Amino acid sequence: MSSLATISSGELRNMSERELAEGLAAMSPTAIDRFRRMRRLSTGHSQALNSFLRQNPEKRLTAANNKSTNAKSVKAKTKSPIKPKPVVRKKKMEDDGYVQLWMRMRAWWDGVELDQPDRAPDAEAFPKQMDIDIDAGDETNYRLQVIQQLWGEATSLPGGKKFALNLLKAAKPTKTTVIADLTSGLGAGTWHIAETTDATVNGFEIDKELAKEGQRLSQADEQSPRASISHLDMEQIGASLNKEQYDIIVARDFLYAVKDRKEVLTGIADALKPGGSLIFTDFCLADRNTEKTDVLAWREAEPQKPSPGTIDEYRDLFGSLRFEVRTADDITATYIPSIQAGWKSIVESLKTGSHSRGYVDSLMEEGKVWLSRSKALESGQLRAIQFRAIMQKGPKRSITDSMSID
Repeated sequence: MSSLATISSGELRNMSERELAEGLAAMSPTAIDRFRRMRRLSTGHSQALNSFLRQNPEKRLTAANNKSTNAKSVKAKTKSPIKPKPVVRKKKMEDDGYVQLWMRMRAWWDGVELDQPDRAPDAEAFPKQMDIDIDAGDETNYRLQVIQQLWGEATSLPGGKKFALNLLKAAKPTKTTVIADLTSGLGAGTWHIAETTDATVNGFEIDKELAKEGQRLSQADEQSPRASISHLDMEQIGASLNKEQYDIIVARDFLYAVKDRKEVLTGIADALKPGGSLIFTDFCLADRNTEKTDVLAWREAEPQKPSPGTIDEYRDLFGSLRFEVRTADDITATYIPSIQAGWKSIVESLKTGSHSRGYVDSLMEEGKVWLSRSKALESGQLRAIQFRAIMQKGPKRSITDSMSID
């Protein structure tokens, strides 16, 4: 039989529980732990693996088990080997060492190795084992579920709807203001802006799945047409936004993933009225010459290849397009806790209930992205910056026009 570490997924699916146990017996505790974390196991195989570890505690990768194994080998020289066996088995039957999903997720986020819980047999510190069912559910629905558990109902980014409204404070919107939100997500922030300011707000979203669900929620809650959500193709932004229609354009965390920032900002500039405000947040490099491990890992984890700029590079680009940068505030210190609060809330939700394999996969995918962002921000190499830029008055704007102002 092939090693469990090298067999294909198809061979693993067809493997009997007896063959699985034989393969586990030939593996080290470290290899078994890696196998358990890296391979997708069926319910039957998961149960067989747990049963194997209960019956073979020496195969578990824990410091406590290493000590107990050494102690057993010494005692075996002076005592009958039969006596310790029922004692060990009894303890493990009461505490089978199962590590709850929420504990694994928290440890993974914190970057720590997780030992099996060491507690008295009668302790009930954790709930009963959580089932992870295998199903063929819709990946999009799982993703939407995870996103809202992280950030809140109809919300797709840290900080919630209040964060979206706070972005606009300096611009002082009124009921006559026309606003475009380019990163509405599922809509909560956009609706909150419309309801609080009584302004006319057009919502747009780059992500097609979020835009479709945001529009559905918008119609279901009877928020349209004041706060509708439409899909926005950044490469066609000039055709999507009417010229000189908006007093304020607001967006979050989007330019770092745009290939041609100048083209996108030109489209935004054309859509703003003279004197209009562009308010947005973005991930910026602290220093282009000092990218280290955390930023490189973040680049790899992002769904779209990021190309972040520095604050000075943004200032130069805005200046070339007749924007006057009024503020460029570093909000990293408040952004990181918002990310961590979202992860904490979802870990709490994992403590009860049954979760499908599709849900767990979606959670891991979303978690990888935000973990890499959090680490890059914590390193100081990547910063979360909030910009406010004003469109200067003058003739119609084009990247080929003269920069003289009438």
